[in-house]
Amino acid sequence: MLTFWNSVTSLRQIEFATLLVAMIVPILCGTILLTVHYRVKTLVNKTTTIQGVSYEENVQRLENTNRALVQELRTAQIELGGLRHVTAPRQITISQENILLEKLRGVNASPVMVAAYAFEDESANYALQIAAALRKAGWEVTMNKASMNDFKGVSLGTVNLTRHPIHGLHELAQAFAEAHVDVHQREIPSDSIAGQLQDGSLLVVVGRK
Repeated sequence: MLTFWNSVTSLRQIEFATLLVAMIVPILCGTILLTVHYRVKTLVNKTTTIQGVSYEENVQRLENTNRALVQELRTAQIELGGLRHVTAPRQITISQENILLEKLRGVNASPVMVAAYAFEDESANYALQIAAALRKAGWEVTMNKASMNDFKGVSLGTVNLTRHPIHGLHELAQAFAEAHVDVHQREIPSDSIAGQLQDGSLLVVVGRK
């Protein structure tokens, strides 16, 4: 041990080795630190990128879902509007009444019978509105709520057993058409309406909606 301690060569070898270790260790530590730091930075960037992509995907997914819901809502509103129109009772609007009054006032017309389908209140209410509009126009109108005709819409006809001239049918059909009343020309048997029918009269027969 003393020989080793007293040997210049051995001591110089130790000194060199220690110096070499002292030089290598910081470099090695620095390399390790730089490698770890770079890896940490890479992982952080990767995580941030993944989170960013995930966030954008979630936002895009939510936007797509929102657009789909908005479209479904619009479709539902349109369908609901259609259902309301189908189920809502018919009525003579103010604009329709104004057209009827404009077209029918002053017309020399035969008496009119407005007949409603006997088994449907909606038909009776609509027939009453039509009768009221014709009366405002100065036409002679009677009501009948005993029609057996269950067709859709409104039909025009006549009661003409004695083949006398009947006036106002053309004007009435034209006025209804311009007012967008759902009118059809049909053959209406006289025995399909209960009650007394006045010969030489016009028929306005209101069926189902």
